Amino acid sequence: QRVWANMLDKLFPELCGLDGVSHVRLVDQFGTVVQSTKKWPETVEEQRTEWADCCLLAEQLNLGSLFEVWIEGRRLSLIDQFDSDLFVYLSGRDGKKGVWRYELERLRQEWNFNRT
Repeated sequence: QRVWANMLDKLFPELCGLDGVSHVRLVDQFGTVVQSTKKWPETVEEQRTEWADCCLLAEQLNLGSLFEVWIEGRRLSLIDQFDSDLFVYLSGRDGKKGVWRYELERLRQEWNFNRT
């Protein structure tokens, strides 16, 4: 548990520092907010509903397991199943999908390396 907390303490500021990211929220597999920036445009319940709706749609279309959802509009939002017990939510008006995707994969590799 202590190792997980130390890893979260490293992960959260790195996500907050990504180019174009205004909001970061880390949520465990039970929907409990682990860490979050303030003033999110939507509640954690709304985000969980978005994720559930997308999972249902993926299932109905026989797309297989869902690990990530991108939402584009006035801002860019990402919901990513970062690990089996951790979801990452990112949002920002000037978000860059390629940068966020690359950095999430790099951070996931570090996370998985440190868990072993």
